[in-house]
Amino acid sequence: MRKVSISGYGYIDRLPLARSFELLARAGAEAVDFPLYEYVHKMTCYLVGEGTLEERCAVIRRAAEKEGLVIGQTHAPFCYLEESNMEEIIRAYADSIRVTKILGAEGVVMHPVKFGGCYGDRRRQECFDLNVEIFRAVAPVLRETGVKGLLENMFAKAVEPDGYKRLYPTIYSTGEELRRAVDLLGDSFGVCLDTGHANITGEDIPAMVETLGEKLLALHLHDNTGARDDHTPPYCGNLPFHEVFAALKKVGYRGNINFEVNFEQVPEEHLETGFRYLTEIGRSVRKALDGE
Repeated sequence: MRKVSISGYGYIDRLPLARSFELLARAGAEAVDFPLYEYVHKMTCYLVGEGTLEERCAVIRRAAEKEGLVIGQTHAPFCYLEESNMEEIIRAYADSIRVTKILGAEGVVMHPVKFGGCYGDRRRQECFDLNVEIFRAVAPVLRETGVKGLLENMFAKAVEPDGYKRLYPTIYSTGEELRRAVDLLGDSFGVCLDTGHANITGEDIPAMVETLGEKLLALHLHDNTGARDDHTPPYCGNLPFHEVFAALKKVGYRGNINFEVNFEQVPEEHLETGFRYLTEIGRSVRKALDGE
């Protein structure tokens, strides 16, 4: 059965792991989208702590399993050419894949690597080709581990001559571009649809779901008003969630119902309430998708 899942965004780095997982389980969550970017040092994915990588991952997995949770998917670090080189980026993604396997998760979400000036149609094909090269380099690690590489739709920030920072479509903003990438890269890859990012770039999200079809393997569900990447809970912005969920049912989406809401400003004593709101939505969506 598909699981109701919540990302660790905004709390898993400030609470003890056991406490984070306890609150998730009490709220009815069944899986965690575990953010590796909260545990990285520079461009490596070795989780902070003593002992071997396997030992450190085992601590995380045991803490989740103690509360009846699984690590449903992970989120790789954010990689930028302005801050690193190709070799470091490929190593970071390869390390993320190996960590994902040890944690028992089925897939790792990976942002496309962007460089300066890649927004709108500017340098877009150049950036697309660069990412094909990067993801082809890590494809052998995906095949070796059986982990799925989940490419996420994105937006770009650009500072205009008037000094105002605006958000624009960029590489992987559209369903057509994501599907073309996955078709080129092969069966080890799929798509993680981020609803908030799609709203920012002005996509018709239900149509995007239909375009992705069977390539859509994972979700980052969150809301905004289209102006900022707020990562607010569903129904707190202007996303057409009823239509999005109907489109998921239409294409036969089979993955987890995963939310990526930002809990950075939520006090610990109110986290469970926030988690419970998401899990209740998740259970309702699962019922609708599965015809229960």
